Amino acid sequence: MTKQRETILQILREHRNHPTALEIYDLAKRVIPEISLSTIYRTLKEMVERGEITELHIEGETKARYDLNYDNHAHFKCRDCGRIFDIDIMFPLKLVGFKVEKMDIYIYGLCSECAKKEVLA
Repeated sequence: MTKQRETILQILREHRNHPTALEIYDLAKRVIPEISLSTIYRTLKEMVERGEITELHIEGETKARYDLNYDNHAHFKCRDCGRIFDIDIMFPLKLVGFKVEKMDIYIYGLCSECAKKEVLA
């Protein structure tokens, strides 16, 4: 595993806000000052292709975001503050005869903090 890969994985573990490539680049420069933005893009692309991480394309977002690749979670985007949260999901998925390789679930609404503000307004 390359230092670039290790650094990106560590960034995604520590920053659960689903950072963009540019945000990952800014954080990676603290660890590897000589790293280039093109190296970040190339490494992210390779990591997505290998299934190590997930590239998210969330409605209303112009840039892709990145997440660790683990099962049973969806993404919730708050329409007020714009934050993106991991939401654990548990449901039986029965697709007889199909081989599911990837599943993207995006949920939109208000996060708990913004929902409280709306009630108080």
